[in-house]
Amino acid sequence: MMSISKNNEILEENLVLDWEWLKEEFEILFDSRMGNHTERDKKIANDGLDYFLENTDIGGNIVLFRFLDGIVENIEKKYSILLS
Repeated sequence: MMSISKNNEILEENLVLDWEWLKEEFEILFDSRMGNHTERDKKIANDGLDYFLENTDIGGNIVLFRFLDGIVENIEKKYSILLS
């Protein structure tokens, strides 16, 4: 049986990898066109962030929840035009 700390470590590693993926996807899709986005871009950005949030398992860990909250805050600040 896996220990709780090992499970939390795996969840944290997965969250960091998923965060890096999400950040790279947003950069690839939207950074080159900052300020010149279509309604389709806005839908893609919102759908992508929603998918990330709905499919991210933090296992009830408050530390990972705070980290996830910081991730979302960073994305929302950088891409506020898309996510409004």
